[in-house]
Amino acid sequence: MSGSGKLRFYAATHEGVFVLDDACTVVAEAFRGAIVDCVHPRPDHPEIVFAGVTHDGLYRSEDGGQRWAKVLDGDLRSIAVDPSDDRVIYAGTEPVHLYRSEDGGTTWREITALQRLPEETRQKHGGLSRADASFSNPKFRHGLQEWTFPLPPHEGHITEIFIRPDHPNRIFLSIEHGGIAVSNDRGESWDDASQGIDYLDIHRLLRLPVTQDRYVVSSARGLYASDDPSTGWSRAESGCERDYFHEMMMLPGNKDGTPSLLVCAADGSPVRWPATKGDGVWHKGVAGARAALYRSDDGARSWRRIGAGQGLPQEMGPMIWSLRPNPYDARSIFAGTGEVARGYAFGTAGAGAILRSDDQGETWRTLKSDLPALRQLAVVAA
Repeated sequence: MSGSGKLRFYAATHEGVFVLDDACTVVAEAFRGAIVDCVHPRPDHPEIVFAGVTHDGLYRSEDGGQRWAKVLDGDLRSIAVDPSDDRVIYAGTEPVHLYRSEDGGTTWREITALQRLPEETRQKHGGLSRADASFSNPKFRHGLQEWTFPLPPHEGHITEIFIRPDHPNRIFLSIEHGGIAVSNDRGESWDDASQGIDYLDIHRLLRLPVTQDRYVVSSARGLYASDDPSTGWSRAESGCERDYFHEMMMLPGNKDGTPSLLVCAADGSPVRWPATKGDGVWHKGVAGARAALYRSDDGARSWRRIGAGQGLPQEMGPMIWSLRPNPYDARSIFAGTGEVARGYAFGTAGAGAILRSDDQGETWRTLKSDLPALRQLAVVAA
């Protein structure tokens, strides 16, 4: 494998965590048979890694994934490390709760102010709760900060925790379903930042480090951008021929300093893919996600498809659930794919793979193809 140093891969899959070396050989595995929704190493100490096991808890390894110990109970769905201090760890769960550790994950405290947000949002914006006509179950409510989910047990969850690197007191939560929550005081208070988003199934949020702020957010039924999320969002999927968006990644800046963006897209949400039939079971041989990878070089104002026919199929069955940079090479990136419907953590899945591109996503090759369906990937210097 090219590059100036060796790599380690942490793969969170539908059937456990797999640790792979630079040759993509499995060197350790844990939680076999459990659904692991997220994995996150500490950037300054990559041998220390956290794994979120659904319906169980958060686990920490201090030896590169050889041994694990539980540090927090809960149905874990997201992990984040404060970019200004990697001893500060955040964990998000289903139902929606947010926890923070100040000592590298040894002790935890819930950020309880978040629990006031649903009622505060109703008081501020009025009775915006509404049923979604495409789902018949009345337990699913689709409104700002309602925190519900279309399928049983109808509990929302935190899909991502975004901490602004140059302003770590500013935290955004992507909530599936319920919208975007934002705090400007490290979690002491919260507000809704979802205005303009039609369907509040939120996946990822990025901030472009340009002269003026610009944020991009992916959702189950659209891609949006905003210069100020507190004032609302506008559609931003021009050029995309898909309508479901999940993982995003920022690439190094162009000549004018504007970073490029990659977004993973699919045709319709996972519950409607023919391969799942809405039951959480991946039916092999049936049409899957029709996944596609898109690139923007103008701050999400326009997009073009990349990779199709260049290592990625024109009709791609598994979804690209994860994109990660190569710590040694700015042009090299990795992708984790999986025949699985993320969002709900039950059912069965198909195969997963780790892919590599050395030209920022234009062409791809497969590194490992015999893994269970990946839900998230982390790549670190070994």
